[in-house]
Amino acid sequence: MRVNARLDDAYQAKIDYLAEARHASVSDVVREAIDHYYAAVKAEQARRARGLDAIVGMAASTDAPADLSTNYKKYIGQIIEEKYPQHAHR
Repeated sequence: MRVNARLDDAYQAKIDYLAEARHASVSDVVREAIDHYYAAVKAEQARRARGLDAIVGMAASTDAPADLSTNYKKYIGQIIEEKYPQHAHR
């Protein structure tokens, strides 16, 4: 596949810098950038899916709270706090 993109001078300078620093072609820099971005997006989607799986798993469990359907936001908040305690109580 051939890609044609219009980039301003700042992006041209960044690509030139990366190509020189990595001793790579512009095509290699673009491929590596796409691979890096693709991996980051896939990881973020997987992280979000795991959070949703926790809620679905809770709902499917026989131990699910009786008020889950009305207080699901509270339970989602608890799951988030357990997963990211550094961000709790902001």
